[in-house]
Amino acid sequence: MNSCRRSTRQLPSSSCKTERRREPSDRLLHVDQQFSSVPKEERNRVTFHAAIDLFRHNRTQTRGHVEFINTALNYLKEYGLHKDLETYKALLNVFPKGKMIPTNSFQKMFLHFPVQQNCCVKVLDLMEWHGVQPDKEVHDIVANAFGEWNFATKKIKRMLYWMPKLKHSNKYLDRRLVENKNLKAVELATIALKMMARDSGTNIDYAHYTHSIEFDDKWIVSAQSPLQRAVLAQLEDKSQLYVDAPRSVYVMDQRIEYAVLSTDPLPESFEEFDDDDVEDANRFETWKSPWERDPFSTKRNLHQQTDQTILGLAVFEECTQEAAAAWVNYLQKFAPRMSEFDVLFRLVPVDTSLRGA
Repeated sequence: MNSCRRSTRQLPSSSCKTERRREPSDRLLHVDQQFSSVPKEERNRVTFHAAIDLFRHNRTQTRGHVEFINTALNYLKEYGLHKDLETYKALLNVFPKGKMIPTNSFQKMFLHFPVQQNCCVKVLDLMEWHGVQPDKEVHDIVANAFGEWNFATKKIKRMLYWMPKLKHSNKYLDRRLVENKNLKAVELATIALKMMARDSGTNIDYAHYTHSIEFDDKWIVSAQSPLQRAVLAQLEDKSQLYVDAPRSVYVMDQRIEYAVLSTDPLPESFEEFDDDDVEDANRFETWKSPWERDPFSTKRNLHQQTDQTILGLAVFEECTQEAAAAWVNYLQKFAPRMSEFDVLFRLVPVDTSLRGA
């Protein structure tokens, strides 16, 4: 009888253990369902923050916040909130306040609550990757959760120091023209060409052509300087031109595909440093300027690179051979000699294209 009683008493405890083992996976699945069950047309800031508020107010113990935050980070882009500062603040507020702050020297020496701090650093890394500038409130949220000089708090302190300094480090792009603006494809193409054009005299032109199948107008944004047109006019009769596309450039997080009109590099070998200049530097009486030494010498300009000579840039609404041919025909208005050259179109087929809004 005693053995039977013991066996019957042990059965409920084993079933409870299996239920407890299933709790983390069930809880993680339930958290994932909070975001995945929302229809795509309703995935916005309101529904995302509603899931965060539901988790914060319904939990009875300070566990499960790491799983919830890691799951929520996977749905930030689907909800269109990967650049929203308030959403990152709401996620960081999920961490309990005060319970993970180190209280003695040993806890300060080692990584106190490592899983939670690594999760917090993951949120901050995602902010930094998407260019979201933190403020003092983000620092206070992290400090109230992990302490003033902990691993995660040092991360937010470095972000507050370096991100404002490096925000405008790209001298070729003015972020104020792109940030928080719903730009059209033509406007993004213009900004991309201005960013890539090294010649200050580059002209940005807009052209249209009629599609042969859809019978609608497609746009072309072309960039060419007077110096490039002069180089094009001085090419030899048997020169060959190349149109390479698509090549990619990023305007912040926007990917722009562009085309390059080029030709073969110049056959002459240009020396960047001449040994005669070093010898003449020590003889002031016989020193002569480069013009006096060789008045007919030519130097490489900024468009004549060692591997190719760049003659123009362009962005197409649709990166097709028809668009490239329309661009070449448009450039012949400014350089009539282009009709004498052979043009080789080296286009790679792509699935996506930059379309106008």
